[in-house]
Parts: sequence; structure tokens; C-alpha cells
Amino acid sequence: MTRIITSLLFFVLVVITGQAWSEDWAYRIHEGENLSIVAERFLKSEFTPEQLQIYNGIANNTEIPIGTEIRVPIDWLKEVLAGVKVKSVFGDASLQRTGASVSIVLVAGTMLNAGDRISTGVGASVSLQFADNSTLLIGEESEVVFDALSSFHGMGMLDTRIRLQRGRIENRIKPLRKPEYRYEIHTPAAVTMVRGTKFRVFSDAGDEQTRSEVTEGGVNITAEGETVLVEQGEGTLIEKGKPPSPPRALLAQPDLTEMTHQFTMDGVVIEWSPLDGAAAYRYQLINREEMMVAGGMSSDNRIELPRLLAGDYRIVLRGIDELGFEGFNAYRNFTLEAVAPLPVRAEPEGLTAPTLFRPQFSRHGIHIRWTQVAGAWAYRLILARDIELEDKLFTRLSEDNAFILQPLPPGHYFIGVEALSAINDDRSRSDIYRIGIPVW
Repeated sequence: MTRIITSLLFFVLVVITGQAWSEDWAYRIHEGENLSIVAERFLKSEFTPEQLQIYNGIANNTEIPIGTEIRVPIDWLKEVLAGVKVKSVFGDASLQRTGASVSIVLVAGTMLNAGDRISTGVGASVSLQFADNSTLLIGEESEVVFDALSSFHGMGMLDTRIRLQRGRIENRIKPLRKPEYRYEIHTPAAVTMVRGTKFRVFSDAGDEQTRSEVTEGGVNITAEGETVLVEQGEGTLIEKGKPPSPPRALLAQPDLTEMTHQFTMDGVVIEWSPLDGAAAYRYQLINREEMMVAGGMSSDNRIELPRLLAGDYRIVLRGIDELGFEGFNAYRNFTLEAVAPLPVRAEPEGLTAPTLFRPQFSRHGIHIRWTQVAGAWAYRLILARDIELEDKLFTRLSEDNAFILQPLPPGHYFIGVEALSAINDDRSRSDIYRIGIPVW
């Protein structure tokens, strides 16, 4: 009988290995599981636990150690795997695919696979979206490896393991549907396990420290055989080779009710009320397309931002205490008006500068109007890529004080008008409007 079973298994192995499966999906065995449970949960009806056992070279289906990685051909799965999508990229970020020797530039829309590695530069960030709409934000100067990315459409995340080599990540994870599903963050100093929560992890590759901060829910952090529950409003520090420190209270939200913003020659300055206990602040500036357009840290209760396009923005701001723990986020929406006067060229005597009105948008195009100038015989409308109107995209002479630009493709543009003297070559330029055409 044993010889018959062995021969049968050998035949099944030959049949299986004779097929060319597209690629494998990795799943890790959890407590109380065996191949029969895995097969019933994930495999099509024509595939059996015995085939899975042979494919993975497992001798005994009833004695599989917890944590054993099971390889499953994707063609065997009864559900469609859902990928992890790069939602947005701000600044310089690169992607190294599993098995590749070189990195490529990371762009929005990229789908990630297990084994991929993302690296970000100074001031950069990358936003990822999972199948269940959970999100992961990778901060600047970070390196993240995705050891396992397992999720199905309609089922959410099953087994997600992320290795934070250095830098910072922010997680907004929806509650996992079943106890055996896992979401884990591994750093050189600790392992963070969650069931669904909002939390941040920072790993310092230099001094081998890990900080975890929880703003909603709770996380279990394990280091050196000890596990600490860090609950909402708490943070913990883990040094490599030591257990987690006792949880510490995080800073409250900064008060943004008196926040101000004003234009300067170089951009925009934002100020807010100081937060007690804050040694520094971290900020993110989000536009109406939910894309980060600026971010960083400030040692004072003010930030100086570069020139920004007119429009609606949201600032996300939190305090940082003397030990480096970051507190709760405060949010404030505000609008930058389109009027942003810039230094204008010296005006010739007798020829004043025209005033440009706010551009109006309609299905016919962009309506541009300006004031008439005494002594001007015509006006030159300028559309450019830069604020100095040197990189011109379009110019048009007009004897009238209005013009309709055809609809523009998505991008950032600058518009100005010059009044031309009727008696000499003198000219004067209006203030300059900045407009942004979003990707709809």
C-alpha cells in the first residue's frame, strides 16, 4: 500500500511540475492552519492539498511549523490577486524590482510586487494604496522592502510584511477581516504587528533605533522576546538588542485656528501658535488633487514655502517632542488667491501698467481681461512656463483688452499682459497670474 501511495504521489508530482505556472503567490502558515485549510480557502476546486504539499516539498501536512512560507501558483487561486498601487510620488524616488540589479525611476500608477524595494531622496515621499484602500506613506530618505504583498479583490489584505530598512512610514490600515490575516512592519530593532490602525514607524539606520507612534487603535511591538501594546496616543522607543521602552504620551494637536499665510518675494510664509512641549514640527502640504506639494520639518512655528499656484490647499501639521516622538496631526484648509503680484519692470514715464483680472474658465476656454492703458496702441498677451515669462508658450497682440485662450492641457502656467506705447518702444507689464490645470 505504501508503494502504491508513493507511486501515486510521484505521478502527481510529475504532472504538476510538468506544467509551467506563471508565478507563485507566497502565503505564511499561521497558528492552527494546515494545507487542507489553505487549499479550501484559496485554491480552485480542481487543486488539492496533496498537490500543494508536493509542490512545496512538505513531508507531513499535519506538522507544518508556524511561519512556514507556502508557495502557490497564481493559476491555482480561485480569487484574483489585487496589487498595491503607487498613488503619488513627490520628489525623487526609485524602484528596484525583485531580482533586478538596477533601479528605475518610480512613477505614479506603478503596481508593486513582493520583493520590490523603494528608496526616496531628500524631501521626497511616496503614497501607496492597497486593495482595501488602506494606505502607506513612505517619507523622505527611506528604504522599504516589501517581503510579502498578499491581497485579494473583495477580501482585503491577507499577509503583508514590510521591511523598513531606514526612514519613516505612516500607515492607515483598515481592520483585517480574520485573525489569521497579518500586517507587519519589520525594522532592525523590532517587529510591529497590527490588526487595523493608524500608526507611524521610524527606523534610524545609524543608531539602530525604532520609534513607533499610534494615533488610532493599537499595535503590538516585539523586540528581544518582549511584546508591548502601544495604544492610541502613545509611542515607544526600541533600541536594537533591548526590549521596547514603556509607552510615552504623544503631543496633542497644534492649534491652527489662528494660522496665517502671506506672500513674500520668494513664496509663502505660514505661521501658527506655538505648541507646548514641541521642539520641532513636521508638515505636509496637500493640494485639492490630494497630492503632496511640499513637506518637511521646521524648528519654529513657521514655515517658508516656495512659490505655489493659486488654489485650495490643506496643511497637515504635528509637533515633535524632545525625544523625537511625533504627536497628533492638526489639519487646516486654506486658499491661496490667484492675485500674487510680483516685482514688475520699471514703468516708462506716462505709460502705466495694465491690471490683469482673475482668469475665468468656461467650456470655451480661459477668459483673460485687463484694464486699458492710456497711450497704449496694443497689448501683448503672454502665456509661459515660468514666472518671469521667459519660456513662452504663446503670445498674441490685441487692440482690445480681452482674449479667450483655448483650453490647455494639464500643467502649470503663467499669464501676463504688456501694454505697448503708441509713440515709442516703451512697454509696461501687468502683474502675473499663476494657474494650474489639474488632471481630471
